[in-house]
Amino acid sequence: MAIPQRQEPENRYESNLCAGHLLVWTWRKFVIGHADCPVLVREYARFAGGRADDLLMAFGTFLQALGGGSRRTLAVGHPHCSGLTPDETQILRLIAAAQDGDAALLAAHLRWMVKADHHAAAAAAVGALAAQLSDCGVTLPEAHYAPPPAYALLEVVRSA
Repeated sequence: MAIPQRQEPENRYESNLCAGHLLVWTWRKFVIGHADCPVLVREYARFAGGRADDLLMAFGTFLQALGGGSRRTLAVGHPHCSGLTPDETQILRLIAAAQDGDAALLAAHLRWMVKADHHAAAAAAVGALAAQLSDCGVTLPEAHYAPPPAYALLEVVRSA
């Protein structure tokens, strides 16, 4: 009897979630000093093709501008954790605002995260990154804010 082989799904970056995850994973790898990770390099080659080096350079430049002008130390998760920290989510929203061309939202994110004297450098870096991502066919979803409900929601589930 033949044992059925489990088929692994092919990694494709057509989904916005996957592209955002790759950016967060890259940030985490950069922080721990593994920017030369062969898996990371391979995924960017699959993701961006011949533009992989330019995209990685734009992302690194953005992270340097952000880190150099940050109002506080940003929380970055461990490379092997699946959840996002609030700061990682904020970064994805910042990039999405730059891609959308929403100047007011971009300025608000920058004011929250970056000291005033570093706004210009951070804005230029996130703009270059957003352009690189768009050139690769990736558009991060815009962030929508939904206020929490006025009362707690509790779903009662009973086992059969």
